[in-house]
Amino acid sequence: MNYFSNVNTTAVHDDGAPTVSATRPTPDEARATEIAEQAGRWLAFATDRTRMRPETLLAKALTSATFSTLHRASSLAVPSKLAGTSKHQRALWALVRDPAEPWCPLALDVTPETVTASLGDEALGAVQPKHIGWVRPLVPFGLTAHLARVTGSETEGYTLGCNVVLGHVGEALDRLLDALGETEGPATGGDGAASAEPEPPTSPLRLVVRPEADVLRPGYDPDDVVLYRRIDGEACASVAHVPRHSPTGIEWGYLGSGPADLARSVLLSLTDEPTAEALYQRFKADVVARVPRAGGVLRAADVRAWAAAQSDRPTAA
Repeated sequence: MNYFSNVNTTAVHDDGAPTVSATRPTPDEARATEIAEQAGRWLAFATDRTRMRPETLLAKALTSATFSTLHRASSLAVPSKLAGTSKHQRALWALVRDPAEPWCPLALDVTPETVTASLGDEALGAVQPKHIGWVRPLVPFGLTAHLARVTGSETEGYTLGCNVVLGHVGEALDRLLDALGETEGPATGGDGAASAEPEPPTSPLRLVVRPEADVLRPGYDPDDVVLYRRIDGEACASVAHVPRHSPTGIEWGYLGSGPADLARSVLLSLTDEPTAEALYQRFKADVVARVPRAGGVLRAADVRAWAAAQSDRPTAA
């Protein structure tokens, strides 16, 4: 059998001897190569952020690369399934009765402990704990989730599951690695010397744009407050929102109700309640109003030091 019968791989010289001719890769071949390279980078990235056995993780990388290529994905996509679906059976049975569009996008709600996937206002489940370590850092860099299928619907009364695809994983990882400066080594100037790191914005606290990249560095304090935006621009924080002035959510970068709630929520997380109640409006003006729109990291140690230094300043009424 000629396995190359549909591919023109030979040319004939004047002497009649066939030789293999060089051809450019097709777009599909180029895409497959790119996805394979992304799968390798994902494997290295996820290895440090999961408890999955190395052979299991390798199999996942190979499966994901195959899936992405077969489905003509623009970037590495990782098939998965949601955990905790037993709590969301009503929403899943609604999808059995009225199926959604193929590969419809799901919203991802990120907290320090979980990443919940929702369709509209209905939660369907959460990203499996074994994947949280690599999924959460990639969400601000463009990782998406898409509904694949509801499982177990053949038997009425069966506890339904939900298969999903985590999309744009390769692109999100490349953006994160670029933010970390790990794609092509340290940036250099024209003379080959390493470029100096940019000065942080002027603020009582050190603010670092691209927060998810920063918190991946060794030595960060888990109490540090990460401020970031989802792809749609919504402001998010790694501390719980304790609403008072803004029932619709937190914000930063100006003086207002959203920044006031963020200031109070941060101080409630890192100090005691009397301190938070006394100082949150001042913290809003001193710090929260000056955070860059893209977000940043509020260092826990700096926040506590700032709060301690306010004892010699008169408290605003």
